[in-house]
Amino acid sequence: MKQALYLLLILTNSFGFAERNIDIPEPADLDFVEEKILLEAIKTAQEAVRNSPDDAEVWGQLGHVYLSHGWEVPAIPCYRRASLLAPDEFGWLYFLGRLTKQRQPKEAVKHLTRALTLNSEYAPAHLYLASALRILGKLDAAEHHLQLAKDFQPENPFSELWLGEIALARRQVKLARTHLERALHLNPRQSEAHVLMAQVATALGDKQAAKRHAQAARYPSQYSELADPLWWDVLQAGVTAPLYAERGRRYMSEGDYTRAVVEFETLISDAQKDIKVWFDYSISLLYTARHPEALSALKHLLSLLDKDIEVQKERSPDESAYLKAQAHNYIAQIYYETGQTAAAIRACRMALQFRKNKTDNESHGQLNPSDYDAFFSNVHANLATVYESTGQLEAAIQHYQEALELVPSKLSVHRDLAGAYWKKQRYTAAEPHYRQVIMHDTTDVQAIYRLGLISLTKKNHLEAISLFKKVIAIEATHVRAYGALGVAYQELGNIPEAIGAFERVLELEPGNRIVLDKLRELHESK
Repeated sequence: MKQALYLLLILTNSFGFAERNIDIPEPADLDFVEEKILLEAIKTAQEAVRNSPDDAEVWGQLGHVYLSHGWEVPAIPCYRRASLLAPDEFGWLYFLGRLTKQRQPKEAVKHLTRALTLNSEYAPAHLYLASALRILGKLDAAEHHLQLAKDFQPENPFSELWLGEIALARRQVKLARTHLERALHLNPRQSEAHVLMAQVATALGDKQAAKRHAQAARYPSQYSELADPLWWDVLQAGVTAPLYAERGRRYMSEGDYTRAVVEFETLISDAQKDIKVWFDYSISLLYTARHPEALSALKHLLSLLDKDIEVQKERSPDESAYLKAQAHNYIAQIYYETGQTAAAIRACRMALQFRKNKTDNESHGQLNPSDYDAFFSNVHANLATVYESTGQLEAAIQHYQEALELVPSKLSVHRDLAGAYWKKQRYTAAEPHYRQVIMHDTTDVQAIYRLGLISLTKKNHLEAISLFKKVIAIEATHVRAYGALGVAYQELGNIPEAIGAFERVLELEPGNRIVLDKLRELHESK
């Protein structure tokens, strides 16, 4: 009996010992990590695995901790173990396929194909599967999954780009152009698409287009973020500064500035010299109406750009000038929102001063010219808005005009400039800007109505009637449109229609004395 108990004790202890010595993958450079918070996160995740080695979730969480901090290699066996423990869990197969698509594309195809049987509509899985298939030279299959990714997520930044690349590889130049034009419609500054478009234009003999796309390809690539909800799970496992910043920016992109502030606050200290962090922190504070703190953060940012040698070494004078201009523009917004219009005007003018300096240098450096012009157009428009709010209409008109010189197509500025002209009773000057507005926005009631009034003053009665009817079709209770329509009909001598329009005014505004007198006059004239 004692011998049996002894054997049982040995077996029990041996099994316990085996459980405590689970083979847990670790980063090769873990010994060089000094950040205590990261080491603690790793220790906690590894301990969870030791305590629950048959739990897929803890293995996946360890994989997230590794992956979020850039350790892909040790994350792979974690996700592999999680997928074995929970073979019907989409996420673990997805991450396993995503991480192996470059190193082991055949294995990635297997994992992602299996994952898509569990969730066939997850666009990123189709994209990563297409990427692995392209590496393996299976272009037809890759094309199929790129099309599916486009169907499920039309705005994704890769389907059209890679479809264009495949078409170009097959020497289907015109088809490649179609896909790449769509890619650039979605992301006009996607350098990879410009590189391919330069090749397409060259093949088609269009040297000017080839040169234009080659020049555009020189700028850093910018494209919309791939919507990948599962990646958020990975980000949440991050504990280092870059991960806090990335989470903060993701919250900003979702419009959740309160949570963004929480993430950035972790990074803010006197030792923080990352200008991008200070900028994003300031903007998040601004959009949560924490104006004094936002102003303080922006002033600290300007101090770093002006006085800190390390910060100055990181960027060219042109880039620093542009950053200062952006900071002053946000400062102007803070002052305007808090009723300090004189200070807002000074801040806008300070921002514009950097444009003058930049123009004198005759170089945009690494800045995209369209971004540069769009930004300073906004500054002029912002300054015009402040001037208009204080009744300084001539100054407002001047800056609205300068905004349009930089970006002639900006409808909001056409609308605001027309409004400023209207206040000055310069109706002829307002007309082309209102026409520009309704050319692109056929539902802008104010613009259509005012164009109708302008036509009425010019005695273009038929056009005025057409415009007033458009207003009524959009807004059936627009009293002034019915009144103006009645006047237009009266001017044309169409008394029955005029009476009908004025009677509609009375239905909407019973007791309107002016319209009652007008109706009495019309009935007497019949």
